[in-house]
Amino acid sequence: MKVLGFMGSPRKGANCDILLEEFLAGAKSAGADIEKIYVYDLKINDCQGCYMNCFVDNSECPRWSGSDDMDNVHEKMKSSDLIVFSSPVYCGTPPSKVMALLERTIDQKAVNMETHAHLYNNMKEKRVVILQTNAYQGLKYQDLPLAVYKYILGEAWKMNIMDSFGVAGLKNAGDIKKCTEELKKAYDLAAKICSKIKS
Repeated sequence: MKVLGFMGSPRKGANCDILLEEFLAGAKSAGADIEKIYVYDLKINDCQGCYMNCFVDNSECPRWSGSDDMDNVHEKMKSSDLIVFSSPVYCGTPPSKVMALLERTIDQKAVNMETHAHLYNNMKEKRVVILQTNAYQGLKYQDLPLAVYKYILGEAWKMNIMDSFGVAGLKNAGDIKKCTEELKKAYDLAAKICSKIKS
């Protein structure tokens, strides 16, 4: 079983990274092979719209395929049993680089533009977990970016959102280290999900 984690913050070793590491450790304890990708290390050329050429047939992005890291990212996503996004709350949405990754993954499905029926969907029923952090007290600040994730991953791509988990009140890099209970919950959540997948 393979678990792929996307670290969606530009700050390596900070709160989102630590939270993801704990989740991946829990997955590994359940026997999963784990991999982490730093989204901000990826070369991602911005989606240009292209009149949705990549959205109506089985081609990769007609403009950027082969010129950035996304073809490789898509292969890793397709071969994973569980995909995890870990990101901070930026202006009420996931960070821009994460959004760029999500936009560029539109070519992983094709739709009949008259009937809106899916011709194929490489992300359909892929299992996914969403992890979030924010500086202000209260998880309510994660509601809007979580809704963005749920729409794109759950509604548009028909992925199976297994769970979401957030930690609030993290003003400084590394503050999450003090949140031992929340880190244990992330670890246990991963172990539980991966054990369920394996069974």
